[in-house]
Amino acid sequence: MFHIKTIIAAFILCTWSLAVIPSDRIYKITTDDGRIIYTDAPTEQGEHVPMSSGSVMTLKSVSASSITTPPIVRKQSKEIHLNVISPKPEQTIRDNNGKVTIRTALEPQVQGTYTLHLNDQVISQNKGLFNLNDLNRGAYTFHVELAHKSGKILASTPKQTFYLHQASVLNRPN
Repeated sequence: MFHIKTIIAAFILCTWSLAVIPSDRIYKITTDDGRIIYTDAPTEQGEHVPMSSGSVMTLKSVSASSITTPPIVRKQSKEIHLNVISPKPEQTIRDNNGKVTIRTALEPQVQGTYTLHLNDQVISQNKGLFNLNDLNRGAYTFHVELAHKSGKILASTPKQTFYLHQASVLNRPN
């Protein structure tokens, strides 16, 4: 009885394996760079390779260590920092000619347009050094923005105030 079950199982296994094998035809493809590829999928470039009925094909096994994957390149997004170097927040500047220099520092260096917002004025240029002239005495609130050429704001400084002091016209010698 045991032998009959074994024979039936072997018969079913052989029938199933014949149904799973898609094709007994092998095609040879020679690529433009000279590589030769054998496949069981017919293509226009492939030529049929006749095989004898007793041919045995062995495939070279592939180990997991021989498979290399390309390194993952991650786009590193560095945060852009724009800081005001001078004047310091709440700094008092004494200049009778009304000259004030606003300096900024950018890390990392990127191309863009700097825009100074000084009270109601807007001044744009390609560098982070603003030389202001003929300012009247008083309090000035400002901040600086760095924008990409597309208009996207890349970085900005917080608003801060400086005070410009000038000698009074009444106290100037004649």
